Amino acid sequence: MENRIIIAGSGGQGILFLGKLIAYSGMLEGKEVTWFPSYGAEIRGGTANCTVIISEEMIGSPVIRNPNILITMNEASYNRFSERLLPCGVLIYDSSLINVRDKRSDIKTIGVPATEVSASLKNTKSANMVMIGALVGLTHVLNIDSVIHAVDEITPARRKESADVNKDLIKKGYRLFEDKKGKDN
Repeated sequence: MENRIIIAGSGGQGILFLGKLIAYSGMLEGKEVTWFPSYGAEIRGGTANCTVIISEEMIGSPVIRNPNILITMNEASYNRFSERLLPCGVLIYDSSLINVRDKRSDIKTIGVPATEVSASLKNTKSANMVMIGALVGLTHVLNIDSVIHAVDEITPARRKESADVNKDLIKKGYRLFEDKKGKDN
């Protein structure tokens, strides 16, 4: 089983950290992983995306043309990547920021009010943590305990004070979907 994931948004939304957290969590579970970041020169406010592959077997290449899971954090990224998602794939988007009007009938499209949920803890810059919780609750591609543990492992020392809030947001995102298994919005 191999999950090919593209995560996309703008600089400052924690896109690369989200991808790194997914990959590290998979590694903690003993899976084969790749993480391949890409971002514009302007970083904050510019484009940012990364690819993550989580597999039970050796991975041949970190390059993903057509993912089976797409996470988008802004409308420009939704517009750029949504058509690349494979049929029967899962599209998870921040419904606080993106208004999806043209849902594809051959994929599962799930809106997550990530920015709204993170704002409830007065931390709008951590909407990415809500998204990883939702990803786990919806797809079970990772174990929630691995993700929580990985937060402590990869959070830089200068940001350790945000680890507890991030873990709370991951749990909130997970609880939104843990029993719904991809119910369409």
